[in-house]
Amino acid sequence: MKKQFMKKQLVIFVLIMTTAFSSVALYAEKLTPVSEEFTAISKEINREITDIDNHWAVEAINKIVDKDVFVDEEGRFYPEKAITRSEFVMMLHKALGIEIMYFKAPDITEIFDDVKNEDVYASALIDLVTANIIDYKGKFNPDETITRDEMVHYIINSLKYMTGGQYALIMIMPEPFTDDEDINPAYKQDLIEAQILKIAVGRSNNYFHPKDKATRAEAATLIYRLKEVLKNMNTEVQVIPSAEVSEDSLKLKLMIVNNLDKAVTIRHWSGQKFDFVLLDSDRNELYRWSADKFFIAALTETTINAGKSVEFSVDVEEELLKEIKGKIAYMKAYITGESDEFQIDGDGYETEIIFE
Repeated sequence: MKKQFMKKQLVIFVLIMTTAFSSVALYAEKLTPVSEEFTAISKEINREITDIDNHWAVEAINKIVDKDVFVDEEGRFYPEKAITRSEFVMMLHKALGIEIMYFKAPDITEIFDDVKNEDVYASALIDLVTANIIDYKGKFNPDETITRDEMVHYIINSLKYMTGGQYALIMIMPEPFTDDEDINPAYKQDLIEAQILKIAVGRSNNYFHPKDKATRAEAATLIYRLKEVLKNMNTEVQVIPSAEVSEDSLKLKLMIVNNLDKAVTIRHWSGQKFDFVLLDSDRNELYRWSADKFFIAALTETTINAGKSVEFSVDVEEELLKEIKGKIAYMKAYITGESDEFQIDGDGYETEIIFE
């Protein structure tokens, strides 16, 4: 079973409950954390980076770095400065352009006990957690620096998310790094894949220095190489269904990745943009997300810019899940609309669901 997860934006679908004398609508509302700090760094500032002219990572920095966030008023990026965990999240999220549609607004405090929803990086972090790129909970330690091997781990997680886990590797084992024994065992396979794809390379004498603090320049370079790998891998629009399973929860997901060099527009016939159906082993319907929902009777659109993606996501209610969990075998995800840029499968996109 495939397990997943572009522009900083959270969208929540709000269900307006009906009465006998009122109409019912489902609509989208943009949710963005607001703070003075966020407002200040989000202004359009056409700055030039002044301290990277002769730097080895100048191309990657120019193509990846959000100048409004990472460059000061004098134009300095400080490429050799260690990057913090929150800075890495913002850089990665912005570069990949991840955009996830939430049926219910997420609360970052339910995931990390040292992050607040109003923190400037919170919305980016929520998306990366939802995408399983940041794949742990508890303490995020936003102001601490990130190690080189952990950074590679999140880069490979990003590759898995952006491709739905469908990417080919020529499995010729690369020469181990001289300090291979210092790599966190949980990240060793990620380092091997990153070496094969030429995303991660060693420093002098084939040392990787996995426990060193990653610099801003190194983070920009790995993200840039990741984007180049993705560009070379994909030439079409991908529709990827997936389900995030735990003992007492089930999150249904549908990701659309636009690998074309132009924007993709989906025209929806109503306010409903997607649907999810759960099936038993004989493919009899157990649950349909839209069955108890009402939608505005007006044409709507979803636009996915070149190289970006959008994800729709819903949680199955806990009580319902208890009733049908033992019967669930498959999930079908549907895009409710049409597009001139790619063929939407009216029969839906199916994935298997396995409860451990």
